Amino acid sequence: MDWKVNSTLATLLLLITIICTTCSSSDDSPVEVQQESKIDPALVGSWVGTIDGGLGEANIEIDLKGDGTMSGEGANSPYCALTAKWEVVGSSFKAKGNDSCDGTAVSFSAPYSKTKLTGSWNASSGNSGTFSVIKQ
Repeated sequence: MDWKVNSTLATLLLLITIICTTCSSSDDSPVEVQQESKIDPALVGSWVGTIDGGLGEANIEIDLKGDGTMSGEGANSPYCALTAKWEVVGSSFKAKGNDSCDGTAVSFSAPYSKTKLTGSWNASSGNSGTFSVIKQ
């Protein structure tokens, strides 16, 4: 009888050891939490302001659409017109797209606001700068 109890106990301990070993993680790196992105209807509409960077300061008008698309251009601006996708991620406005001159990738980032977006932009060409627009 002792042999069966010891055998059963040993089998149970082996199973517990296997389960604990396979369930433990050897990767102690932090888990990156994906923030949910959304199209905020409060931002849809025309935004007017300035863009500044390597080509100097220029006026710009940005149109944010409810389907998450964005277009931007300036009157007599040295900056190329732009088409992009926009979203709100956490507490930030984000947009990524391409200019109409040669397809250069451009990204925009600004703290979320329903009335004014002031932030930075970066292009795959290495150019970068700032922008500030107010909702019309």
